[in-house]
Amino acid sequence: MSVIFSILKWLLIAAAVLGVAAFAFVRFHPVFGGEPDAASLKKMQNSPYFNGKTFDNLEPTSVEVRDGHGAEKPSLLEWLSSVTNPPPGKQPAEPLPSEKIDATKLQNNQFIWLGHSGLLFKMDNKLIIADPVFNRASPVFLGGAPFAMVHTPSVADLPAAIDIVLLSHDHYDHLDYRVMSEIKDRVGRFYVPLGVKAHLQRWGVADSKITEMDWYEQANRGGLQLTLLPSRHFSGRSLTNRNSTLWGAWAVKSVDFSLYFNGDSGYGKHFKEIGAKYGPFDIAFMENGAYNENWAQIHMFPEQSAQAAAEVGAKVAVPIHWAKFDLAYHNWKDPIDRFTRAAQGKPYQVATPKIGQIFGTDNPPQEKWWQGVK
Repeated sequence: MSVIFSILKWLLIAAAVLGVAAFAFVRFHPVFGGEPDAASLKKMQNSPYFNGKTFDNLEPTSVEVRDGHGAEKPSLLEWLSSVTNPPPGKQPAEPLPSEKIDATKLQNNQFIWLGHSGLLFKMDNKLIIADPVFNRASPVFLGGAPFAMVHTPSVADLPAAIDIVLLSHDHYDHLDYRVMSEIKDRVGRFYVPLGVKAHLQRWGVADSKITEMDWYEQANRGGLQLTLLPSRHFSGRSLTNRNSTLWGAWAVKSVDFSLYFNGDSGYGKHFKEIGAKYGPFDIAFMENGAYNENWAQIHMFPEQSAQAAAEVGAKVAVPIHWAKFDLAYHNWKDPIDRFTRAAQGKPYQVATPKIGQIFGTDNPPQEKWWQGVK
């Protein structure tokens, strides 16, 4: 009996030590971001979309509602199995074809997809990056590792001087602590949703370089007009701060070109409203991946993404949020196959660039490059 008590004692001690270590990791590691200062808090509290504690969507939204699809919620064991031992087809079996990034060749109104939602582009003679993530889309070692690529994008590929960084929200697959820390001194201005400034501040970005914005708020940078628009999603970098920062999409307009960057969003009424008030758009980058019946209100299925592109008034639609991370249960090709089928007959062209490829709207790439990948 004394042996059993001794084992139990050491198990309790080990559990307590692990608990303290986990608490200290979350509390003190910078990857989890920071807390808003007084100026940010005041702006957050003045937002009509802030309820006093957290931000709300334009319509009732749940992170874990199946929307009538009738799917059973996977167990923790099933999730761990899908991450550590993915079934065939869930992840690429070979490096993805990609092109070596050369930002010096970018001309106005041209784009380079960085994989997932990352985007590098040039408008009004300004170099702009949106949601660049080059590392694991997770604060821990489980899950979120980038797929292998022939040419893997990195911070070293980015321009020496970046005029603008746009961030859609603070989730790990859109806001990369290491990338922000490494590029902070070569960026002219960061534009972020309310509350996200606190993360950048903790990572060493000067307060004077950050503009945080509410939905429908506009900012001007030279000849560019930047508008943060609603999306249907959520936020948070730990288990205790869900929806403590705002999320959103971006409209970027110059005198001769307009862009819509979707960020993350479930399907909702906001797409038609955005199209009516801010559209049409010469190009729209649409979330298309990491969907599941169990979170159907915060991520669109490909058919919904194809419809949303039409509703915002896209002339060219580029499906993104795929081909870099394994963040759901579907096969890695499923998003693009379903989107391209659903987009048939829609009033826009579909562009399917390789990661790293320079392209524009005059001749959007339409090669089905993923079909040749195992």
